[in-house]
Amino acid sequence: MVFTGNEIITLQFGHYSNFIGTHWWNCQEAGFEYIPDTPSEINHDVLFREGQTSRGEVTFTPRLLLVDLKGSLGCLTEEGRLYGTSPGADATLPLWPPDKVTVQTQASESKNEFLQDLEQAETFASSLPNELKESGKAVPKLYYLDNNVKSWSDFLRPHLHPRSINLVQEYQHDDPSLPFDTFPQGQDIWKRPRFCEELTDRMRLYLEETDNLQGFQVLMDSHDGFSGLGCSALQYLRDEYPSKVCLCLPSQPPQASPLASHRVLNLALALSSLAELSSLFCPISSTTSGWRDLGKSVQLPFLQYKSDLYYHTSAVVAAAVDSMSLVYRLREEHERLADLTVRLGMYGRRAAALSVMLPFPLSVDGTLLDALERWEGPLTLPLTPLTDLQTGVWQQTLVLRGVPESRLMRADQRNVSSSNPAYSCRSLAHLLHTFLQFDSQTTVRTQVFTADNKLPTSAPFPHLFSSHISQDGLLQDTSRPSHTGVEKVPVLAGLHSCQSLGTSLESLHSEAKRINIRSLHQFASAGLESLELLESLEQLLCLS
Repeated sequence: MVFTGNEIITLQFGHYSNFIGTHWWNCQEAGFEYIPDTPSEINHDVLFREGQTSRGEVTFTPRLLLVDLKGSLGCLTEEGRLYGTSPGADATLPLWPPDKVTVQTQASESKNEFLQDLEQAETFASSLPNELKESGKAVPKLYYLDNNVKSWSDFLRPHLHPRSINLVQEYQHDDPSLPFDTFPQGQDIWKRPRFCEELTDRMRLYLEETDNLQGFQVLMDSHDGFSGLGCSALQYLRDEYPSKVCLCLPSQPPQASPLASHRVLNLALALSSLAELSSLFCPISSTTSGWRDLGKSVQLPFLQYKSDLYYHTSAVVAAAVDSMSLVYRLREEHERLADLTVRLGMYGRRAAALSVMLPFPLSVDGTLLDALERWEGPLTLPLTPLTDLQTGVWQQTLVLRGVPESRLMRADQRNVSSSNPAYSCRSLAHLLHTFLQFDSQTTVRTQVFTADNKLPTSAPFPHLFSSHISQDGLLQDTSRPSHTGVEKVPVLAGLHSCQSLGTSLESLHSEAKRINIRSLHQFASAGLESLELLESLEQLLCLS
């Protein structure tokens, strides 16, 4: 076992959060570099752990605990694929005479083409155009999974440790007769010893493997019962590990379920709790409004994604999360999770907004200076509902990835005698700082991180990009050939402490205050009192 320090444990609560998490882990594994004696730009040991199978094989798996409902795994077993599957009924000797035994088996889910190829370790298409075969150019296989993805497990690329997956047995996934759709239901699950003890025991095993744990990052559904379960787990983390940092990303999908009133109350109860339980929280969604009226999907200039597919919207959010997390995953110039959360929460509100420009529009022959000179509108678009990043930003962290220093500016632009301060910049970060200084209406404290690594978007990442984005993620005049996908793209992502986030939370408070809790028997019967709700709403108002 190799220990490196600065480890972070990831927790995921809920089906949509597991969609986001799956894309995130896929991107990270796709970015692994196996170059002897050359350390990767990204320190994967922060979020991954090295282990060993009983056969002595070395494994590298996410330091992850995820929670979902019974029946949500599709063709994946609860133990994962790393150590194989449990023996079937015909693999054990019967203890009773055959005529006395009735065997009931449940049909296993069929695997889609991507999972079948993954199992067989097939990397390239078996049938390619003859000219490509003869040229010897390997073209990565394209998968069209939009109609085949029902669960996050349908596009999971990395192996998970057997302790990673935890299922809530009391509720069935997608069961309209007994939905897991209220904050108190999640709290009730945490109070059940079997679930709580098993999850905390597994967490403790991860902790024992670390040298210098930084803390936890928590992805949680905030619109349904997982809001209460996630907040209960955060309460445990705060009680047991008070010195550890906790960055929380409460998410909600673009679909308007469960009931609007349920969703609003769950969100209000969750976000008011996170203000106390987390070091910093950042609501994330691909919708513009996000509370009762979800509004339109965020429109990014070079993306064409389907707003009704979890598989698509979670990919957009995951791209932003993966890029933003480089702040504490870079090997050289990085920031500890504690410093990041303190800096963005220094104005008294432990809340931040997430934003992204996916892909960052760097042209095939262009430079960063070229891109900024022709830029119109905001540098990034918010993935936090009802936030405006054009004004009232107090503190922000930006990550620009996939733009090498050699693309700073053209040779004829260097050392030009000009009143334009951009020509005197000698780094990507300096140029971005300079651009923001002149573009912003107010003084913003900005920290910029840069990385050469582009975001990996090869299979099973969905086909979201405009045809004018090249295979390498660059903007071009011609259309990309139909038999090629986009393998990697440059990205600009940001975390922002801003005034409009307070307005967003105030809007949620107003929506929740209009609800008569006595009319929602699922909340009232679970013991949520009107006074308790009012206290939570007041705490939410204090955040705004």
